[in-house]
Amino acid sequence: MRCFKATIAYDGAYFLGYAKQPNKLGVQDKIESALNALGIKSVVVAAGRTDKGVHANNQVLSFYAPKHWNAAKLFYYLAPKLAPHIVLKKLEEKNFHARFDAQKRAYRYLLTKNLKTPFLAPYIACGDYGSLDALNTALKQFTGKHDFSMFKKEGGATTNPKRTIFNAFAYKTFIIGHECVVFKIIGDAFLRSNVRLIIQACVQYSLEKITLAEIQAQIHNIKATIRTPIMANGLYLHRVYY
Repeated sequence: MRCFKATIAYDGAYFLGYAKQPNKLGVQDKIESALNALGIKSVVVAAGRTDKGVHANNQVLSFYAPKHWNAAKLFYYLAPKLAPHIVLKKLEEKNFHARFDAQKRAYRYLLTKNLKTPFLAPYIACGDYGSLDALNTALKQFTGKHDFSMFKKEGGATTNPKRTIFNAFAYKTFIIGHECVVFKIIGDAFLRSNVRLIIQACVQYSLEKITLAEIQAQIHNIKATIRTPIMANGLYLHRVYY
């Protein structure tokens, strides 16, 4: 058997998250079904599991295929079976583990105050936010190693809530005629809804609805003020570092 590394992008609006679902509507379901159609029976491992509605620009996968498959041949036959909502960007033969070998993961979140067309609604979150300075002040609270037990939703495979955030910042840009705030958060790994709860806390601070003290209290697992993650549609798994 040969191990392959695949880099994919997918439209999370068409799936119920990355992980397998009972109704077969997970990204993993689609990929394993496409491989099965080619006679390849392998569990597909991802660098990170995204929630329902969350997108990926550069998700990384690892899986095994019989030795008669090479990267070029497999790309040719697999890519059309994943389209249009999953795009196979790159495929190479590589002996590695997509999840355990990953060193860092980067997420981006797109938020605008006014959405001018419904056709972008699945891809840019729409909601109010305060000043960029306030957003960045709040984001700085999360850098470093923390026990994120109060910044995650129940579920998920991991039992260790400690994660390291290497960098977290926000900036403004225009995307298809919309002024957006882009949040970028880079960490070693993330818990379920971890990124969306962090961003929700920062947005609420920027709107003067919570204080830095309340954010710190939640980071230190004293009291949870933010319990509902920000909407999923603006979030993208942007890059995985090895």
